[in-house]
Amino acid sequence: MTSRWVRAIVATILAIVFVSMVITGCTLAAPNNAAPTFAMTCLAFAIIAFFGGRMPTAVAVAVGALELAFILPGEGFAVSDPDHAMGLIAVIATGAIMAWYVGRRDTLSAALAAEAEASRNVAEWRSVAHSELAHRLSNDLSIMVSMAAIKASDATSPEARAVLADISGRLVVLGRVYQRLEVRDRDTQDAVAARQFLLDLCDDLQLSTLSLGSISLRTDIDETLRLPIRTLSLLGLITNEMLTNVRKHAFPDHHGGEVLLYLHRHTFRPDCVELIVTDNGAGFSGGEAKGRRGRSLLVMLANQLDGTIAYARISGTTVATLQFAFPTATRKPLGDGSAGEAPRDRTWAIPQPVE
Repeated sequence: MTSRWVRAIVATILAIVFVSMVITGCTLAAPNNAAPTFAMTCLAFAIIAFFGGRMPTAVAVAVGALELAFILPGEGFAVSDPDHAMGLIAVIATGAIMAWYVGRRDTLSAALAAEAEASRNVAEWRSVAHSELAHRLSNDLSIMVSMAAIKASDATSPEARAVLADISGRLVVLGRVYQRLEVRDRDTQDAVAARQFLLDLCDDLQLSTLSLGSISLRTDIDETLRLPIRTLSLLGLITNEMLTNVRKHAFPDHHGGEVLLYLHRHTFRPDCVELIVTDNGAGFSGGEAKGRRGRSLLVMLANQLDGTIAYARISGTTVATLQFAFPTATRKPLGDGSAGEAPRDRTWAIPQPVE
């Protein structure tokens, strides 16, 4: 506050000196013609308003008006010539308008600066709250995974152990999904690059679930596709469920196979996104209760995206297709979302398989 007032006082003094020099110089250069003095004084007011602001301009107008009234012919500050009087009034009016304009400009600038500062404070608060929430969620999911693993080891029924192990695995994937989204959401706000997120998720699955049968996983994902956080989190869960079902049902004997993950905008419907998972395994058995439960979960997740799931068996290849409308509310992110973003190292509690 003190430094601001010091700057204002220094600017006011410089404005007074500047306008006095202009008036004196013009009067000495053209003593019999007041028009150049009036014009140069108005120009001096404009320069002061541009560089100094409201207070220096207002003081310069007052000082300049007094100097002109004293210099112009007449007794004291009284101006005898009507033309000179009208010129002086015009100069004062011009200076007053300039002072009012820069004052309004400074007020708007201060209001915008205050609003920007408030927005930054809100953004910082949201970032801290988001990080705290993500940390708590990570801890809670880790506890749930550990509890499910302990219960699975204590269970006497093979079916109960299998169900608890399945729940534990899904919780692990859910934690990974939110961890990766939390990393990217720091810089990209609403929209996230889908390709790198799904590639990281597939790397996790290739090292864990899919490695059990030496399954080869290939991807074809649009590099320019960006999706909101909520949409991408659901898409990550659907992708995990599809690939897990492929391992369980398409390759039940852990034999090797090929799986393709495809994500692009629909070829004939630009407002639609299409996720396709294909495999050359045995496919689903219509009578298996577990297979039906897996499909029911996928349908439930797809409904949250307002999408549809379809299955087909073509020439020995099983095709699972998810289609959903491209979110129109996705805004352009602040970050570039490039594929070279490196996620931070995280530690996640992964239960050991239950015998």
